[in-house]
Amino acid sequence: MSKKTKTRKSVTFIVTIALILFSFNTWDDYQIRYRDSLRQVEIENVERMRLCRTPQNGYKVYQCPNCGRKKYVPFTCKSRLCTSCGTKAANEWAERISHKLLKVQHRHVVFTIPETLRELFMNPNYQKILFQASKVTMENMIKFSNKKSKKKIKLKIGMIDVLQTYGADMKKNPHIHSIVTEGGFDRNKNWIHVDFIPYKGWRKKWQYELLTRLKKEMPRCRETNNFIDRHFKKYPNGFVVYGKRRFNKREGWSMARYIGKYVKHPPIAESRIIAYDEKQVIFWYKDTKTKKKITVTMDKFEFIQILLSHIPEKNFKVVRYFGIYSRRGYKHRQTEFSDEESELIIRSWRDEIKRAFQYDPLLCPNCNTEMELVEICYEGSENYPTEDELLSGKPPPSNRNLAQHERMHLILALIRENQKRDGANIELVISKATEQGIDIDQVLNDIEYLKSRGNIYEYRTGKIRSTL
Repeated sequence: MSKKTKTRKSVTFIVTIALILFSFNTWDDYQIRYRDSLRQVEIENVERMRLCRTPQNGYKVYQCPNCGRKKYVPFTCKSRLCTSCGTKAANEWAERISHKLLKVQHRHVVFTIPETLRELFMNPNYQKILFQASKVTMENMIKFSNKKSKKKIKLKIGMIDVLQTYGADMKKNPHIHSIVTEGGFDRNKNWIHVDFIPYKGWRKKWQYELLTRLKKEMPRCRETNNFIDRHFKKYPNGFVVYGKRRFNKREGWSMARYIGKYVKHPPIAESRIIAYDEKQVIFWYKDTKTKKKITVTMDKFEFIQILLSHIPEKNFKVVRYFGIYSRRGYKHRQTEFSDEESELIIRSWRDEIKRAFQYDPLLCPNCNTEMELVEICYEGSENYPTEDELLSGKPPPSNRNLAQHERMHLILALIRENQKRDGANIELVISKATEQGIDIDQVLNDIEYLKSRGNIYEYRTGKIRSTL
């Protein structure tokens, strides 16, 4: 008779980018080791991420008009490395793009370049060529694919370009993601639909526009001529272009959200990071050709260096709008194909919390009155002010004036006290912290702060552990 045994559930260890950067003094050591090659924009993004949702980054003060209770809401960092800020920013970007799209058929087009050109196009001075060449390629392909016009009149198309500088393995791989209208407006503002574009001509046109523009930007010499000629001869069928994905306005948000992650997110999703042991980072990616998962083990400093290398220079625009979707194309969008006159609604942080956690963060916990904005502190402070609050007739919590470091010690103690093999239940920790007199929103902010400092990590969904 066979004996039944209980199968153990697999535990997912969630490693964050903040944990890798700020635990074990990794970021401080990295700055010393790579001080000669560090760019200012890299330092700024990491330091902003360190202060995300902390009083040092500034905050808004809300106060209950009835009982006088105050609530401090810290600012987010908006760093390109912060997945929390990146998710919110990508959602907002997708809302704006889907709102702008015309009610016509669109395509998602990806313009790629061969491996021998990738290092060259990591240079921001050459990256503008990718935008220019992709724009001219699409204009010409739609123009010559227009079967309704014998004269092949140029049409006013709509195009949104996004530059992505990395592949799934985080290696250098600059390419362009485009949202393009299938057709355009003629001179009389009549919409001409173009659904078929010859693939072979598309590839060769992209190759020609890119290489001829690159040749003009590179030094005029024999080496440049030979370099360009080699790429024409080596790739007689042109450079690869993917353009099969078609979608309409109803699917616009999903497509814009997919592309938006390249605009606002770090080059790797934290869900793909498997482990971190103070020295090495292990992550996986899916190979685009074989569709198989490949596991990569990388030195922590190399991981950070690759991560930071994909942060664009300050004021460099990774998104470009052409034709109908440019600022000058506003008049062309005032047609029956547009919904742009309707109101665009972007959810606030309050609405997002209501949707995710089913509670209103601006309702006073004492008297259930809506709090009002009374102050904005842009300079920030080491801790939140500890002013005496007006009482509402109810006795105030005994520990309401705990300093920041005292709250951190209390939360860490509660985590260590309640953590088991799979970690401490987050809801239990929050409940016990509120019993000690800490506001629930303050507890959530302090937990996020401890995560960003690498003092705690999410062992799996709903579970946290202390690293101290």
